[in-house]
Amino acid sequence: MGGLQVEPLTGPGAPAGVRAAGQVNLLTRTTWEDALAGLPGGAPRVHLHLAGLTAVDAAGAGAVAAVAQRLEPGGRLFLHDPPPSLGRILQVLWPGISGIEVQRTGGLEVQA
Repeated sequence: MGGLQVEPLTGPGAPAGVRAAGQVNLLTRTTWEDALAGLPGGAPRVHLHLAGLTAVDAAGAGAVAAVAQRLEPGGRLFLHDPPPSLGRILQVLWPGISGIEVQRTGGLEVQA
């Protein structure tokens, strides 16, 4: 099982969010959940840059769903280049969740 690196988005005008690389699994879940729990509650937009993730387990997807549920009404959670498994898990286990947009390099895919 691989490791996980999560860092906040920084720089002038950087949106609320994180950039992650590695895997979200039993060994790395606490790091993932802590990073996502540290995002501002009630934010109108949160960005998760996930191109470096190779896998996310169901509990890791649950942490993503929790971020979406904390957004202000009408808020959006942008998942940038997530692993395909994340979208599938969210659709199966959290089918009614709203406010998530999947953005792939080269296009936009609305999740919910």
